[in-house]
Amino acid sequence: MTTSKTPNWLILLLFLTCTLFHFSASGQSKVEDETLTSLFFKTFKTDPIKAYDDLFSNNKYISSSDLATTKIKLKDYLAEMGDYFGYEEITSKKAGESYILKSFLVKYDRQPVRFTFILYKAKDKWKIQNFSYDANISEELENAAKLDRLKENW
Repeated sequence: MTTSKTPNWLILLLFLTCTLFHFSASGQSKVEDETLTSLFFKTFKTDPIKAYDDLFSNNKYISSSDLATTKIKLKDYLAEMGDYFGYEEITSKKAGESYILKSFLVKYDRQPVRFTFILYKAKDKWKIQNFSYDANISEELENAAKLDRLKENW
């Protein structure tokens, strides 16, 4: 009676191929939605208003008058914040595979500002659904630190 053994290197190669395929397929959506925010912040570093315009360039349902008004408010608001020092992701939340909220801490000399992006993919391309900014981060952080909200108390 003969038994055939598959060589260990072949099993390892098969395992690695399957693993790579799984990660590349599951990570594709993440790469696509991160491209919008990455491109936004790349442009934002040198020209915040152009970054804002570019962000909405592929969404035909956003009113140009709303964009113009918000752009003026954003420009004035950011002018008060001082020097820009970069950004950090705060959180990313999903509602299915096609609707994502991404929140970032944008670092300025005066204080941090939170930028929140809601991204939507109806068919095959991500687009911005909503964008907002605020400086209420400290309030929320203080609320999260209250005794009744600490993880240990759940």
